Amino acid sequence: MIYGKRIVLREFRREDVGPIQRWVGNEEITKYLGFVMFPQSLEETTAFVERQLTKKGAPNEGIFVIALRDDPGMEYIGSVGFHGISWRDRHSELGIVIGREDLLGKGLGAEAIQLALGFAFDFLNMHKVNLTVFDYNERGYRCYAKCGFKEEGRVREQRFYNGRYWDVIIMGITREEFAQSK
Repeated sequence: MIYGKRIVLREFRREDVGPIQRWVGNEEITKYLGFVMFPQSLEETTAFVERQLTKKGAPNEGIFVIALRDDPGMEYIGSVGFHGISWRDRHSELGIVIGREDLLGKGLGAEAIQLALGFAFDFLNMHKVNLTVFDYNERGYRCYAKCGFKEEGRVREQRFYNGRYWDVIIMGITREEFAQSK
């Protein structure tokens, strides 16, 4: 486990299925994800958690559960992790979700990102971590910038949401930039 001031990053547990199932159909949460989120059955959520428990078929990703540090049961409130890890080039893509609307905008995502970046650079020996954020996700963009990510480019009008096209913003942070931001 990785301990922060208000949160803990921990491994997945079978009990995480229920809390995940509660947010996967919530458009206020899923509209910011980088993939289309269709309604997910209990079986699909269970299969996702089982894959995380066994790490089957995922040598290029690592995902942590985000839990509140003062919660004795450390219930799932979200997840943060790395996808598309390139061990040769030492980079990966960050993904994060806070799955409870009542906890959005409280800085928990920024804390989770900082802990995850520390793990990426200090333990996984990554050189760079990238992410993409949709132009309409202003809160996410501010959070990533606060965590030290720099805008590197845009893919214009790539995401269709709410009746119009939006840019996809590409951001990144290097090991050196992260070390300077501490």
